[in-house]
Amino acid sequence: MSFYQLFTNKPIIGMIHLQPLPGSPLYSGDYQAIVQAALQDLKALEEGGADAFIVENFGDTPYAGTVDPITFAAMVQITNTIAAQTHLPFGVNVQFNCTAEEWATAYVTGAQFIRVEAFVENRVGIHGLSQAAAPALARQKAAYPANTMIFADINTKHTFATVDQPLDFSIHEAVESGADALIATGLLTGQSPTVKDVAYFKELAGKTPVILGSGVNAKNIRDFFEIADGAIIGSSIKKDGNVKAPVDTERLKQLVFALRG
Repeated sequence: MSFYQLFTNKPIIGMIHLQPLPGSPLYSGDYQAIVQAALQDLKALEEGGADAFIVENFGDTPYAGTVDPITFAAMVQITNTIAAQTHLPFGVNVQFNCTAEEWATAYVTGAQFIRVEAFVENRVGIHGLSQAAAPALARQKAAYPANTMIFADINTKHTFATVDQPLDFSIHEAVESGADALIATGLLTGQSPTVKDVAYFKELAGKTPVILGSGVNAKNIRDFFEIADGAIIGSSIKKDGNVKAPVDTERLKQLVFALRG
């Protein structure tokens, strides 16, 4: 499967930001409430007109470079529950850069893609050091082959490079290492790169799809979609624009209308 086979239109990919899971510092103790909140977000995304979505353990802050077995088990179970109730394409993102768990979750739930924050770069943030995941992920993919695509961040938000790495080099290496699409983001969640930034990124990416990973809203989506091949959208489709709030169907509808009329 390729990006353009899965998406005939440039996709709006919404976020199902899971509440803190078992094993994370802020877990509430009410597991079923987490499941129900995720299903409510799914319903809002479907009714609002999203083309796809990503399930992410967003609430498990501060992120670590590994996940506890109980967190991984919860992620798989919730993703499977969501997948059984939708026909929308979906992806998986296990923070932070836990690609072994991402591929395993995608493999058993049928996810069409995963998001990898540090694919061909070594990045550092409050979670610690994330080493480039491409070598290990390529081997896992070979051992457990699936049609799941890899959406790879370049210069991912909330992190800094351990050494300067030219953008054209990172993009080339990501494509050579098997990235099916590339993600361009701002420095922080909800911030966006400029249209000029995206145009340059797209030029370097050539035929490889480029997705925006942050900062897209109803005011700028048309401008960005003239260049980019899609966007992952969280903050601007949440109630009051609060990334920690539930998905707001009406805000999503407004965003879809701003793009497609």
